[in-house]
Amino acid sequence: MAELQNQKLPLWQEAGDTETRTAVSAETTFCFRCHPALACFNRCCREATIILSPYDILRLSRSLGLTTGEFLRRHTRREAEGYANLPLVLVKPGRAGGCPFLGEAGCKVYADRPAACRLFPIAQGSELGPEGVRDRLFLRRLEYCQGFSGDQEWTVANWQADQGFAEFDRPRRAWLQLLLTQAQPGRAPLDDRILSQFYMVAYDLDAFRTFVFESAFLPAHRLALEEARPLDTDDLALLHFSAAYLEHLLFPEEAPPLRLALDKILAGSGSN
Repeated sequence: MAELQNQKLPLWQEAGDTETRTAVSAETTFCFRCHPALACFNRCCREATIILSPYDILRLSRSLGLTTGEFLRRHTRREAEGYANLPLVLVKPGRAGGCPFLGEAGCKVYADRPAACRLFPIAQGSELGPEGVRDRLFLRRLEYCQGFSGDQEWTVANWQADQGFAEFDRPRRAWLQLLLTQAQPGRAPLDDRILSQFYMVAYDLDAFRTFVFESAFLPAHRLALEEARPLDTDDLALLHFSAAYLEHLLFPEEAPPLRLALDKILAGSGSN
């Protein structure tokens, strides 16, 4: 398991000195085209801070033929979120600096690239409202980026659709809600045991699967092996179940019974 760093990183990163941000909506239009002929091609990949969601980790690990634990050890670092104090997982720079999945021709994991990479040059900040997680969108203009000189026009919504963003955004919503809920004023601090368990359950899905099926987890939560068996082979269902268990772990008085959560997840199995 990765060691907790001594610094904290807010889930939402403020604009740096080398960029400007403009609030946008789904209907906002902008021109952007990134391609290898640009002098700045891949520079953003060498300088980015990429926070990975549990679904990002699942997709990347499967793409690389690694377990989630192997992926975490080889390619990530752990920090505490600045407000919730819950663990975040970030891409660890490669030996040459920058993203370890960046090759001479560009991204080596392009089909499975994380949500943050898909969204760029849009940035998304999330907050918790009465109706749940609410997003705010911003157009990021890095001072060196020449992609904005292109003549291909997009709306923000069309850009998100073209980049396959929704496929990666939907499975991370429950994780975002957990972080934002724990960050609310008045929430009690979490001890190291809970923080370590959050890290394993949220990010190391293969370890969580072992925990579910090879410990006393199922009988402790009055779940039968047969009813939980689909979690042994369905990664996405297990991902959703991990979020339900984390809600139960962090907010036991507010979370629905784990059995009801499992029934709902399996009833909708196959959808994000």
